[in-house]
Order: sequence, then structure tokens, then C-alpha cells
Amino acid sequence: MFKKLLISSWLFLAITSPSFAAEDLTEIESYLNNIKNLSAKFVQQSDGGLVEGKFYLARNSESAGKMRVEYLTEPKIVINVNGPVLSYYDVELDEISHLSTNTTPASFLTRPNISFSAKDIEVTKVEKDSNQISISLVKKNRKDAGEFTLVFNLNPLRFVKMKVKNDLDQIISVTLSEIDFKSAIPNKMFVLKSGK
Repeated sequence: MFKKLLISSWLFLAITSPSFAAEDLTEIESYLNNIKNLSAKFVQQSDGGLVEGKFYLARNSESAGKMRVEYLTEPKIVINVNGPVLSYYDVELDEISHLSTNTTPASFLTRPNISFSAKDIEVTKVEKDSNQISISLVKKNRKDAGEFTLVFNLNPLRFVKMKVKNDLDQIISVTLSEIDFKSAIPNKMFVLKSGK
């Protein structure tokens, strides 16, 4: 069950606030599209407890980006998104499985052009207060897979959290810390091999 929660939290990477404006989404789209490298520590919270790890995202405007999630606490898991493939590596069992990212919201952060108006994306909720804005979305062809939420601090705008409501209505929250946008991430970080 715990491993299912780990996978579901990354298979997903009504407007309720009167202060929300379309310009907010445009600003956030621009912010995300301008990210080239992002590395951070994270804490994931769910019904299964707290787990810690490291998060890496490398993007460019010409091809699909890459993402890596390393869980540092047991069970040690690495989830890797490289182009159209999501790979799940169980370090203890030394087993790698592969899935297509096209049917999951995990591809949202790695697509060359991030757009909340993309044909395959539906924005389900936007919430904004004086400190934060959160945007929830689903994949139109996989609504049953769950709802993916991006959370940003305001003034200045900063990506700080992701949340997933999976098909069991369980909420997994991933909070980023020690975020580094400047350091280049080596391509080898996004290649998984058995035994590594």
C-alpha cells in the first residue's frame, strides 16, 4: 500500500477565489517555462507518514524535460521521468519498471511548453490568498487517475509544494525546501540502471 502511494503521488508530477484572475495563470505559466534546472529537498506527507527525499527537474523549450525523485527513507525508491517514459526503481529489490508519462499528469512539469489551457488539461480549482496560490488540474483522458495541485508562494512567486489526490481520495503532499534554480543537473541523473 505504501509503495502504491509513492507511485500514485508522482503519476499524476472551479475557481473559488474572487481575487483570482487569468493573469495569475499566465504569470505562473511563464514562471514554470523559465525554469531550466531545479533541485530541492522534499518532505512527503500522507496517511503512510512522512518520507524525505530529493527532487530534480531539468527543462528546455525544445524537447520534453526530465525529472527525478529520490526517496531517502525506507523503502528506497527512485522515480525518473525522461521524455515519454516514467521509470520506477525499487532499490532494495533492484527492479525497474517503466510506464508511459503521456497518460499521467507527471508529464505536466516536463512538457516543453507548460500551458494550463492545453487540450489535454482541465483546471479544476484555483485558490488564492495574500500569501499563496494553488492550481489544481487533471488530465482529461485520465480523470480517474487523480487531481494534481501546484502551490506557489507569492511576492515573490516561488514554487513550493505539490499535492495529489489519488483514485482512493488520499492526499499526498510534497513540500520543497532548499530550492536551487542555478546549479546545472548532469544528464546522468536522469538515467536509471539496475544496480544503481
